Amino acid sequence: MASKHFLTIKNMSKAVIEAEYAVRGTMSILAGKIGQGLKEGKKYPFTEITECNIGNPQVFGQAPFTYNRQVLSAVMNPELLKTNVYHKDVLKRAETYLKHAPSGLGAYSDSQGFKIVRENIAKFIEKRDGVASNPDNIYLTDGATFGLHVSLQTILSGPNDGVMLPIPQYPLYTALLSLNQAHKVPYYLNEEAGWKISIEGLQKSYDEAVKKGVNVRAIVVINPGNPTGQVLTAQEMLDTIEFAHRNKLVLLADEVYQRNIYKEGSKFVSFKKVVAENNKYPIDLFSFHSTSKGLMGECGIRGGYFELFNIDSAVQQQITKLRTMYLCPNTTGQVLTDLMINPPTAENSAPEVYEQFKREEQGIFDSLKYRAKMVTQFLKSMKGVTCNEVEGAMYAFPRIHLPKRAIEEAKAKNISPDLLYTMEGN
Repeated sequence: MASKHFLTIKNMSKAVIEAEYAVRGTMSILAGKIGQGLKEGKKYPFTEITECNIGNPQVFGQAPFTYNRQVLSAVMNPELLKTNVYHKDVLKRAETYLKHAPSGLGAYSDSQGFKIVRENIAKFIEKRDGVASNPDNIYLTDGATFGLHVSLQTILSGPNDGVMLPIPQYPLYTALLSLNQAHKVPYYLNEEAGWKISIEGLQKSYDEAVKKGVNVRAIVVINPGNPTGQVLTAQEMLDTIEFAHRNKLVLLADEVYQRNIYKEGSKFVSFKKVVAENNKYPIDLFSFHSTSKGLMGECGIRGGYFELFNIDSAVQQQITKLRTMYLCPNTTGQVLTDLMINPPTAENSAPEVYEQFKREEQGIFDSLKYRAKMVTQFLKSMKGVTCNEVEGAMYAFPRIHLPKRAIEEAKAKNISPDLLYTMEGN
């Protein structure tokens, strides 16, 4: 019988069909069904489900910063400015935002985002890197995801274009490349060396793609690693930058976990800082940050930004045009982004406000660091499981050593061995 619908699975966008976002894939759907079954009284050898498929800190009890939520509350409800319900520092910060958004957060902002927020981000970057930052090169976004989407739309220009992605990787990248009908060019991180980048491996992946006719345009680097948890050294970053320069690649630096560094002696260094300090490799650089991770964990409010560095001015005009088509980032997320990069300090806040903020911040960091160590230790204690140290970010990436028989069974069922492992476990 003919379909009564004009739009069907047969004539809809093939790019949408091919796009898979693994963190919300088969296992997530199964977990949802099991969760519903538990609510309906069905019996399982457990009483609750912990969904670890996506970084969502507040689901696991991470509390938001009191100061941030109070400021957001006062900005959303300006009548609170006439009361003493919050500390005067909170109300003063809210007044500052409202001066730059006199119509309130319900009105559109500039397409790139509030200028005051972009100016504060530029100051944050300059303090972090010791390198000048121009507010006009900063674009506020609904989380880092939207910035990545805009960037890839700008970079990819034809059906033979491809982007190099770290494997293991955050599945968003493969999904976005599928939507843009671009080639995925995997480069494999060295597990035995703590998930480090191998320059030889990069060149091998690049050369193999070129031989297949792929026009490799860009390389994605995630630091600290997601889901692998490694922290790149400045030398590894410089080697990667030299590789990108040699092969004329745009570098996309996913740096949303820059506050999550747990390994003693390790520290976050931005790609912008390394590029700026080694000007013989003047690569095109997009850098991304977000309020969803770090120590804030405000995933649902959707705040973030990306910065352009060494980007052609004519290209930037097109990026600005594309950003304009989407009107503006959500205004609540913009305010939260400013709170992330411009928190209370001993110099600009009352002692009690600053001390509360630092106490909450340290508590979140200590909890994440403890859990990173605990999870790694427990995984290592399991039979048939190995796991590298979690140096940063929010994830451990264990290797499960499956027996040959299980691998053969997965092949017979035409599914991946790891999916069979997780499905059979339920």
